Amino acid sequence: MAHDTDPEQTIRAQLNEIADHWTTHGEYPEGIAVTDVQKLGQTLHDQLADHIETYVTETNFTRREAEVWALHRNVDEHHHFVTHEAAALLFCTPGTGFGCTTDVNEKYPERQTLTSEDVELRFRAAKQTVDDAKQTLGAATFPDRDDVLTSPELVWLDGETIQRFQQQYQPGENTLDDVATRVLDETETRYSLEAFVRGYLNARGTDNVVQVAVARESFERETIRIATHTPAQDELPDIVTETDAITYHGHRYDLHFHEDPSRPTYQGHITLYASDTIDGMDEVALADGLAAADEHMQQLLDSDEPLPTRIIE
Repeated sequence: MAHDTDPEQTIRAQLNEIADHWTTHGEYPEGIAVTDVQKLGQTLHDQLADHIETYVTETNFTRREAEVWALHRNVDEHHHFVTHEAAALLFCTPGTGFGCTTDVNEKYPERQTLTSEDVELRFRAAKQTVDDAKQTLGAATFPDRDDVLTSPELVWLDGETIQRFQQQYQPGENTLDDVATRVLDETETRYSLEAFVRGYLNARGTDNVVQVAVARESFERETIRIATHTPAQDELPDIVTETDAITYHGHRYDLHFHEDPSRPTYQGHITLYASDTIDGMDEVALADGLAAADEHMQQLLDSDEPLPTRIIE
């Protein structure tokens, strides 16, 4: 039986329905052709054109970022918004008006095997775009700005890469995000909190490190923030520059690391290590500091509030 979209549906609702099937099955629903997606996309692009041009001319957004922002900030008369899957569909389908100026009759280049390096480079570029956009809009008030900016990261991948993602599905993976997460996991350098701190102390030398502390609230965030007090002024050790993530009690955290040569850190932090040279502070052995962090983390795990971090095997 042919799968025709309901003509009474709004354009966004039709695109969302088509994209849901396309994302799940890797093809359009029966009865839907690329020309249908192109027509819907062109109509929607025409509706958003003024918004897009305003973002391009009055902000630091690239045109691609402006299009993503317009898609996720504007709803139709029935309050339908474009889903992440529908946005990805629009960006990887030539002739919709979104993402590129590829002629509607031009075919994509022959698909290539997806490599871990490809994915990592694409995602690093996308993350930088998101970070830059946050800075651009930092002075504006958008209640859900962070959610809107960080959620559609896959949209910044080009159509060829998205199609190559679809070829990499493995049993149990249901979305493009599942595939991307697995491939990134294969290349990501992770250390446990203890291994990272020990590695840093060994690399810097305990005689050159006055304090290592972790922000208490970062255990409740997706990024763990570690600050050190050291007089060392040379380049950061390899263990810092080469670490992508920290694992702790089965949870994965992005790493934010800062060396401060001027003073130790007190407020809002758990001291993991401290020498006996800080005025007003006792020496803290690493084992004792880690035990204090473990106690705090266990309290969070025992609470009813789930952590936003991803649980890993």
